[in-house]
Amino acid sequence: MRKPNSCRMPARGALACLSVIGLLGDAAASAQRSEPPVLPQPDPRDASEIVVTGDRASAETNVAPLSRLDTAAIAATGAATIPDLLRAIRGAVQSADGSDPIMLLNAQRVSGYEEINSLPPEAIETIEVFPEATAVKFGFPPTRRVVNFITKRRFRQVELRGSAGITTRGGGATEKANMGLTRLRGDARLTLALEVRHTDPLSVSDRDIAPDPDVPFDAIGNVLGTNGEIDPALSAAVGHVVRIARVPDAAASRTSLGAYVVGADDPRLFDLGPYRSLTARNDAIKAEAVLANRIGKTLAGSLSLSAERSRDRGLSGPSPATLVVPAANPYSPFGQPVLLDRYLIEAPPLRQDQTTTSLHAGFVLRGAIAGWRWDLTGTFDQQLVEGINERGIDLTAANAAIANGANPFAPLDASLLTNRLTDQARQRTRTIGAKSVITNTPVHLPGGKVAVTATAEADRATAQSSTQGPNPFELSLGRSRIEGGLAIDVPLTSRREHALASLGDISVNASFRARAVQGFGSLRDTTYGAAWSPIEGIQLLATVKRSAAAPDMAALATPAYQTPNAAVFDYSNGRTALVTMLRGGNPDLAAEHRLARSVTVTVKPFAKREWRVTATYESTTIRDQTGTVYAITPQTEALLPDLFVRDSTGKLISVAYRPTNFAVERQSTLNLVVNANGRLGKPQPPRPGGGIQMLPSYYGGIGPTLKFSDRLQLRPGTPELDLLGGDTVTGGGSPRVSGYFYGGVNYLDLGATFDGWYGGANRVRSADPAANLHFAPILLLNIGAYFSVHRLVHQNWARKLRLQIDVKNVLDAQPSAHNGYGKIPNRLQPDYLEPIGRTATLTLRKLF
Repeated sequence: MRKPNSCRMPARGALACLSVIGLLGDAAASAQRSEPPVLPQPDPRDASEIVVTGDRASAETNVAPLSRLDTAAIAATGAATIPDLLRAIRGAVQSADGSDPIMLLNAQRVSGYEEINSLPPEAIETIEVFPEATAVKFGFPPTRRVVNFITKRRFRQVELRGSAGITTRGGGATEKANMGLTRLRGDARLTLALEVRHTDPLSVSDRDIAPDPDVPFDAIGNVLGTNGEIDPALSAAVGHVVRIARVPDAAASRTSLGAYVVGADDPRLFDLGPYRSLTARNDAIKAEAVLANRIGKTLAGSLSLSAERSRDRGLSGPSPATLVVPAANPYSPFGQPVLLDRYLIEAPPLRQDQTTTSLHAGFVLRGAIAGWRWDLTGTFDQQLVEGINERGIDLTAANAAIANGANPFAPLDASLLTNRLTDQARQRTRTIGAKSVITNTPVHLPGGKVAVTATAEADRATAQSSTQGPNPFELSLGRSRIEGGLAIDVPLTSRREHALASLGDISVNASFRARAVQGFGSLRDTTYGAAWSPIEGIQLLATVKRSAAAPDMAALATPAYQTPNAAVFDYSNGRTALVTMLRGGNPDLAAEHRLARSVTVTVKPFAKREWRVTATYESTTIRDQTGTVYAITPQTEALLPDLFVRDSTGKLISVAYRPTNFAVERQSTLNLVVNANGRLGKPQPPRPGGGIQMLPSYYGGIGPTLKFSDRLQLRPGTPELDLLGGDTVTGGGSPRVSGYFYGGVNYLDLGATFDGWYGGANRVRSADPAANLHFAPILLLNIGAYFSVHRLVHQNWARKLRLQIDVKNVLDAQPSAHNGYGKIPNRLQPDYLEPIGRTATLTLRKLF
């Protein structure tokens, strides 16, 4: 296992490399490109060649894009994969409510993200980001932004990529290898991808974590009374009632009552060190294949297949044991029975092992009939999760041996500790479905073409879950869904069509979707909105959305299991409590109903520059949303008493972390997005005999969010929780201000990128100072740099070979919390909340 000091030198080397490249000032992707570096020129074939089943170009909408990135801006991100690219520009593509975007490929729907995620960024010519209202045109409710990827007409690339990463404080090293093949020829597309990855475990000993004073278990042990007081004789010797005392270090002294006086009310603490994992070891492999082409003269289609298997293995610590020591035991100095709390380090630590296997298959067929464009999508998804969770060791044999005279203060015989309490859980969810979308512009009004989109879809979802062990569980669920929808987008005025041009461009849209979901009855979505562009470069959108959705199958059918002696933070007193933790799904969940009203203003101040400023105000009301209460506060206990159990003394003994329906939540937020991309400087006329001058390219953006209010009512008729004012259900506070930022530059094979996230100060309010928590602001910053090896090593093997260095969490930032006494609660130590810290990753990428 790596020690912290073993990582210091690589981290300094990575930062030094970043500094050198920062002085050079720019970033490059020429080593990745399939063509010589030239300024992008329009492909004459794009203007003349029209695919029968849809234009290979920009998505045709009445709404201007929020952002547009060309090849130079894409290269400036330094991304080697589409997921990396989306993370780099997430502030532009993320919806106002935080949802992931809808993805299109050449303005067409796809069977799943797999069709796009397997493409390399070099294959993308342009990326367009459209606001949420645009989604209705493609058969989706207008709640998520639309990202359209326009590919190059001809492209071929073979990719080999390997990376290795380390944490600068030790542990958690990662290794990953990728192979990929991409070929684009007109409408034909083939992508093959294989990924293998590994992550080392991270243990408590790798981080600076202090033992918990509220956890009385220790390798030697602490003695407690069966009904409070250990022994009147010990209390008399100390001078007050003694309820806990540590076992003496010297084995010879443990049979003497006087030896326990010095350890009275001072339990011994235990460092879990290598016995417990903060993050598990992970090994995974993933394969993807996508094939697309025309099928005859009137049809086109695609087929995507993917499979992934991921295994997590971790340790949950030595088994805690509460041993019963009778007064007659020859090794006990006490005049009455006592309890001995200790960790059984003489037995191997408890382990957790979980394997997740995911399968996906999808197809799309598309064509056109009498001006109506249609597509049919079919998908199959299956996820199988199998896990083993060792909860403890059966103490029946050990307690029987102690009752018969065995020494409880010495390591127990291995034969007494063989029966482990093990839960074997299995959950399989499977969905098969189909969706058809037809769209046309059948009516041409003075303001433009009226777009009509109709959808019909059906699916069948099943879930089977079971737990084998001391508390067996079995559940089988299935539900069918049939849905239909209609959306319309009507242009009223248009500058281009000279229809009431003085009013600018005005359009209205509406959509209706109805579905019958087995077990949940009839659910409906309705949306309506308007778009107005009074002058070129300014656009206003107003939308009202009502939606209803059945809960996810995983929330209904997750296997139930128990974890004894789980440490949780009790917000009623600010201390750690050892409880029986109950987890699992909730088959009685109700459907969620959501009402969102939003107004968006987008300004593009310069016609010839890709600079945009977008502001969205959204007011949302959510009824019966599915959520899990993790915060054990007086408010949540009073409102949800069925989730928490305390004994007669007020000690917390059981908590249930199960999904439930929250009555209603009301939020109002303002989301700002500023993004820009382009080139630095002005191009000069080409020199005689010279090529086109290359200019540095850049991209960047910032997306702050300001929350005005966030109030949650857990049950009808109960007081509301003010989540911005210090109430909580998650265990942490909710900041009023947060946001992303990102950017990068690129010039002739050299590049530098950065991105990050900021969360403002927040709090969890409590009348008890020990649980009155204040969380400090946090800034997460990631930086990266890349360059072509061929610029340094002028050999053929170095062509299209790129070296990339990424440093995540450069500032080694961690959440910081303190209570009303200015102390950090044990369960909120920074290394518990964020154990990974700063990481440095070196990547080599070779293109052929």
